[in-house]
Amino acid sequence: MPPTIQAAQPPGVDVEAVNADLADNGVAAPGDQGPLAAEVEQAAAEHDLQLSVVVVPEPAEGAQLQALARQVVAERGGTALVLSPENTGAASATFEGDTVTEAANSVPGGDNAAATGVFVDELTDPGPPWGWLLVAGAVLLVAVAVGGRWWERRTRRRKHAAALAEEGKRLRSEVAAMADELLAADRRMPLQDDSTLTSDFDKIAIEYRELSHAVERDPVRRRDADALSARVRTARERLERITQTLDGRAQS
Repeated sequence: MPPTIQAAQPPGVDVEAVNADLADNGVAAPGDQGPLAAEVEQAAAEHDLQLSVVVVPEPAEGAQLQALARQVVAERGGTALVLSPENTGAASATFEGDTVTEAANSVPGGDNAAATGVFVDELTDPGPPWGWLLVAGAVLLVAVAVGGRWWERRTRRRKHAAALAEEGKRLRSEVAAMADELLAADRRMPLQDDSTLTSDFDKIAIEYRELSHAVERDPVRRRDADALSARVRTARERLERITQTLDGRAQS
């Protein structure tokens, strides 16, 4: 096994244990594997797709998940999808890299079974049926219907990209709105004799700087957008609690 791939895989993940867990139903995940196993079975029945799905419960970088997916494919063949709370990784021995990447980028956050279904739908999209479009008569009508379905999917993908751009704009606005409140709290913190409150404020200040960098670019995947939105929401709630504490002490 190449050491570079080993170094890049998610920390704490045993590849041999993952492949052993995949052996029975094509799923390696904590908790109830039933919904994911159903998606794997459906992909095999409807698309003859040999799919392996791995769920990494802790956040991991996209490159690490990609490395793990490649290792699974090297062992089992077919196609592998690796999900984590913030990123996805995928690899395939049967589909082109661009097709797999595009399908992985469409995976939403939240429910892993639903995310797997979206991945399979995007991966098995047959593309525009140009051959059918050359057939005359009744067959042409069928081709137009199928082509319309393809066009609908492509339109949905463009809307997906536009929605992610709008989400990036919203997140930048929310993070920018934190700046004034953070500066106001920073001017009042030296007056506080409370190490816990000071520590909480320092953590929020660090998180704000990290978020400011994170939202500079629009997210490219729905899962990334969902995870980033949750971080921004949590940071704003924590800052609001600190501000309320400072206001309460100022009035007392």
